Amino acid sequence: MKRRVITIALLISLTAILGGCNKSQSVVNNIENTSTPVETTAKVSTNEDNSITQTKSSTVLTMTELLNKLQGEWYNLNDENSISENGVQRSIMIEKEGNDYTLVDIFPDTALSYKVSSIQYLGNNNSYLITTHNGDDQNNIGFTFNISDDFKSINITSDYDTDVKYVKATDETKQYVQMLQLAGTYKDDQNKEYVFKDGGIATWPNETFKFSVSFKEKIFPNSSPSKEVYNYIIVNDNNGKETMRYLYEIIGNKLTIYKTTLDKENNYIKGALVVTLTKSNGTTDLIQKAIDIVGKKYNAVVDYKAESGVMIYKSDIGEISIDCSGPDKTNKYKVSIFKESASSSDIFKEFNVDVISGSVEEIK
Repeated sequence: MKRRVITIALLISLTAILGGCNKSQSVVNNIENTSTPVETTAKVSTNEDNSITQTKSSTVLTMTELLNKLQGEWYNLNDENSISENGVQRSIMIEKEGNDYTLVDIFPDTALSYKVSSIQYLGNNNSYLITTHNGDDQNNIGFTFNISDDFKSINITSDYDTDVKYVKATDETKQYVQMLQLAGTYKDDQNKEYVFKDGGIATWPNETFKFSVSFKEKIFPNSSPSKEVYNYIIVNDNNGKETMRYLYEIIGNKLTIYKTTLDKENNYIKGALVVTLTKSNGTTDLIQKAIDIVGKKYNAVVDYKAESGVMIYKSDIGEISIDCSGPDKTNKYKVSIFKESASSSDIFKEFNVDVISGSVEEIK
């Protein structure tokens, strides 16, 4: 099966109207309706070469009608903890290229792209078999879509998934994810706490304020279109009026907050640095501390997040990634440094780290 890594900016955003949807189920049940079924009489293909057709007279959509309704991103929101840590890791995209439609199944470390060849109505309301083929071998892959009556969610079964629920990635859904990622307790380098509650209250060392979140997606069209997402913390007064706007970035457990300035197109872009924070998160916090202790030996600074989800650091020894496991029976963590190259990542050195004492011992 031919795999194609899709470069898609999945840095996505957050929650359904502050104070409103604090659970993913709330968003699933309250997403704005974007399309409705069409009453039609249509011929529906039952095989790839269209040699067999049958006529259905009910709420049945042709392939074009159905795929037009399904165009765009669909998120799997089943694991809130994972979303809070890493954002949405599983999603489906339906894309139109000319007269052809492509189904892209997106995983944390890669994506599979399938050309849609036909659909088959399965005889019950809004249930369709979408037949696709993938790669040079032209293997057929079937996806059964059980679509909600309001076209807000889909349960998908395929060769490698059973009844997985996805919801349409509307602006409301993206805001839900944005808030889920931002909410939490953070500390600065002086151990002062910054708290963002998903109900829209922020407590900083010297002030408490109401806030909402927002985002703007900017598309850069070229031969390989890319998308940049600006995430905002908006400070509101008691009447809901905006009094301040910050731009922020989340990479791993690091939250960096900036003031905003306007560019020539009146987009709010990154201004002066306000603060860099580390999220407090139990064991994850200790793992990050072990990574930071070793990284400091090489002046490692987070540079970017790779498509695989791995954090890439700039350091005195070049571009590296750092992995950590543990604790072991002696309460020490094993930290591995990988030197990045164009073709592979090779282990450079490994260390045992005592997070409490800060001691580091190289593993020979």
